[in-house]
Amino acid sequence: MTAWRGDFWRGRAARLGLAALLAFATSGPAVQAQQSAPAPNFWLQLFGGGAKAPAPQVQAPAPARTAPATPRRVVVHKPKPRDFVPATATRAPGTPGGAPIQATFFIDVVGDSLATLAAEGLSEAYAEKPEVGVVGKARESSGLTRDDYYDWPKAAQELADAKDRIDFAVIQLGINDLQAIKIGVDTFEPLSERWSEVYGQRVEALAAAFRSRHIPVAWVGLPPMRNDAFNASVVKLNLLFKEHAEKADAKFIDIWDAFANQGGQYDAFGPDIAGQNVKLRGPDGIHFTKAGARKVAQFLEGEIRKVFDKAKPQTDVANLPPDIEQAAVDINAQIRREMGVSPTPASPAEPTRPLAGPILPLTDRPLSPGGALAARGSGAGAKGALVVKVLRQGETVAPRVGRADDFTWPRL
Repeated sequence: MTAWRGDFWRGRAARLGLAALLAFATSGPAVQAQQSAPAPNFWLQLFGGGAKAPAPQVQAPAPARTAPATPRRVVVHKPKPRDFVPATATRAPGTPGGAPIQATFFIDVVGDSLATLAAEGLSEAYAEKPEVGVVGKARESSGLTRDDYYDWPKAAQELADAKDRIDFAVIQLGINDLQAIKIGVDTFEPLSERWSEVYGQRVEALAAAFRSRHIPVAWVGLPPMRNDAFNASVVKLNLLFKEHAEKADAKFIDIWDAFANQGGQYDAFGPDIAGQNVKLRGPDGIHFTKAGARKVAQFLEGEIRKVFDKAKPQTDVANLPPDIEQAAVDINAQIRREMGVSPTPASPAEPTRPLAGPILPLTDRPLSPGGALAARGSGAGAKGALVVKVLRQGETVAPRVGRADDFTWPRL
């Protein structure tokens, strides 16, 4: 019994010493760093069992932060079809409440995505003329070869027959038309003889849809293209546009040289409407930039101005009768008579002067008083003999002292 008690107390002392060591270990710096972790149960840690305390997490150093590189912004111009409403920003001077001026002259622009840009250029050109409205009717990816996608001659006829007023029509298309034309079971390859014949008929039908309603039409040609093969085809398209548009009484507007270099080929840069060298073409080598679209509009302004000047209402001065000046003179004379003022005596009329005097030839030889050239014996005495001697025989006259023909040295 005594041995057992000794062993018990020795074991208990050992356990107490071990507990003291554990207490010292748990109060060290490693444990103090984990202030948020709960303290472990002593007995469970001594005899085992239960959940173990989580190991301290070693946080990896954060990587050095670098400023993100600014991505390069590449803007590819892909115009979308939309309608352009007339500008109403300009206020009519003197109108009550500053009412905006309503457009009275409308320009419809039809075609593909190039026509969309042409409409933007025209909108900018007439931004200060609210009486002119530019209406964009272009359809992207449209043309004259795929009438199953969009039938432009039919659409143009519907526009011309509609109630909306159209004073001028602008057409520009073709960049989507280098495709085969299918009619029934027949297929015609681009720019072939039969293809060109059918395509030309569609050009005439599109322009004639507006001309049938007495709407002036301006057909804008295509500019040079960056791709050489595409550019060669565009040259042939322009020839078809010019030939068949003019057959339909449309005005063909050639813009090729305005967007070409000195060799007549594609150039992305060129003078704008102010003469400054700027970029006129988009990154795809087909479409226009904003400056390029404004330059296209400049080629259209002259034709539009002719129609606009004819269509605008005349002023009151132009409607006055031709004899308004004489009527004003009669009224003034009547007023003077009623006031008893005697009329101002008229000043003597000046003699009428001829428009031109007698015609005098400058190359004829002088004649004698009788109308004949100097002849032998003309004149009297010594003078007549002198005339014959000098003029007919060619002899010289003796110089007279002091005369212009006296070349003798002065005598001292």
